[in-house]
Amino acid sequence: MTYERPNILKDTIDKVFSQTVFPEKLLIVDNSFTYDTQELISTINNPKILYHRVGYNSGPAGAAAIGLKVLSDEGYEWIYWGDDDDPPIFLNTFEILLNIAKINKNCGCIGAVGQWFNFKNGMMKRVPDEELYKEGVLEVDTIAGNMCKIINSDVCRINNVYPDETLFFGFEELDFDLRLKKAGYRLLVDRQLYYAHRKYSNRLGLIKRDFKKKNKSLLIREYYSIRNILYISNKNKLHLALIKLFFYFFLKQFLGFRFGFNYGYTCFKNFFLSYYHFITSKMGQRKNYNLE
Repeated sequence: MTYERPNILKDTIDKVFSQTVFPEKLLIVDNSFTYDTQELISTINNPKILYHRVGYNSGPAGAAAIGLKVLSDEGYEWIYWGDDDDPPIFLNTFEILLNIAKINKNCGCIGAVGQWFNFKNGMMKRVPDEELYKEGVLEVDTIAGNMCKIINSDVCRINNVYPDETLFFGFEELDFDLRLKKAGYRLLVDRQLYYAHRKYSNRLGLIKRDFKKKNKSLLIREYYSIRNILYISNKNKLHLALIKLFFYFFLKQFLGFRFGFNYGYTCFKNFFLSYYHFITSKMGQRKNYNLE
């Protein structure tokens, strides 16, 4: 999946095909308005690469839905759900993951890194470092799209589970993964590969970070995150989590006043807009969204 980043995309494509086990086909789903990415793909002499121009910005959720639909309909068994700026870190990542898929029953999704989901409060729960010191696989609740997420196409083709395009951006993987689990599939990661990623990223023994000031772009991302996690919690009838999430996000906005009244006001405006759009079912992309 890509959006207006042809130079970054080229590097990612090279790294994907440098894997010890690489895809039989790489479908580029392009949300871009310009034709720069299309021109780039035309210059790459690789018959395994195909290009699909969406024609509008469908967001990560829409692009993922398109890619999974096209490739599952074509009969591919395992489908890589990948971002344009997050190639595999290690050369044998795909090989390790596909070996896991072959020997584990009801495996619907595999990835390098995953998380647990707390159904009582609607929050993600970090896998402790201690869980990664062991060997074998670990079952998780969700795997992000930037973590070499690979989908069993039966989830799509047989069970009709696809990403919800109305989410546009934010927690689309969680929503998909929860429905995948409801269909009877498991999400698995390799403990040692997970540990290697955490070590590579210097995230072992990670301490929770302090609240930091966000720029406009990150606040807009937070709008989608708040709206979508409320939507997902409500859809899954997690009523207690819905209440806890509301108060968590509401109280969190007061921290914004540490950076001045205007910033605190902007944080509250962002929160209330996300909540209003949740309760009025205004999903999809918020076009011309201005936080000023």
